[in-house]
Amino acid sequence: MIKIKKNHPVLIFAVAAGLLFFLHSFGLSRPVENLFWAAVKPLSGRLYAWGESFSHFYRANQNQGDLSSQVDRLNREIAGLTVANSQCREIEAENRKLRSALQFGAAASFRTVVANVIAKEAAAEDSRGLIIDRGTNDGLRPDLGVISEDGTLVGKVVEAKAATAKVCLTTSPDCQLAATLQNQERTQGLTDGDLGLTIKMSYIPQLEKIAPGDPVITSGLGGDIPRGLLIGRVTKVYNASNEVWQEATIEAPVNFDNLTIVSVVIP
Repeated sequence: MIKIKKNHPVLIFAVAAGLLFFLHSFGLSRPVENLFWAAVKPLSGRLYAWGESFSHFYRANQNQGDLSSQVDRLNREIAGLTVANSQCREIEAENRKLRSALQFGAAASFRTVVANVIAKEAAAEDSRGLIIDRGTNDGLRPDLGVISEDGTLVGKVVEAKAATAKVCLTTSPDCQLAATLQNQERTQGLTDGDLGLTIKMSYIPQLEKIAPGDPVITSGLGGDIPRGLLIGRVTKVYNASNEVWQEATIEAPVNFDNLTIVSVVIP
């Protein structure tokens, strides 16, 4: 038989539990219980408040984390939509230029080959050119005229390979074109690029009457470029009385930096 000492903790706990149960059963411990609950009630209230605060803090942090994740996801979606919108706008612009080029070619009396500008190069500080994705395989050869989507002459082919060709712009030096002023005298002359910025028309007889605003077109003489293609308009006239020839500055109605689609004129 196991003997339990009188001061053993188990015996003491059992006696205390039994005494408390006896006192509670007959209501004798109620004053002590009331005093105990009165003492611990403020502490329990604080513990409850701390628990609620911690719970709110946890939920707020969790909601903030969820909100941050949603913001990151939305930002990624916005970035993707921005890229897609930019691509759509670029495609729309290219399609608009292509439609204009095809419509002009269909209405013209000559054949055109539509080409994409795949590179821009500067042979010298004042000379600029384009590289297009059409070449001898498409019937291209040097001295053919190159026009923008609205039909303005922007240059001519100076070199053609199997699948590519090089184009000199009308504003580049040594890109000479036979031209005609649409004035009363139908004055003829020769255009050439001026410092890569504007176009200069030379060899205009001194007695011819020209004025700013006069259109300048191709004359169709001495080459494969047909007559009547717009080169630009006169902006300034230089006519010193002691000179045999006049000169005029011509401005093209084209932004050469924005050329992405051109057409090569094949007579």
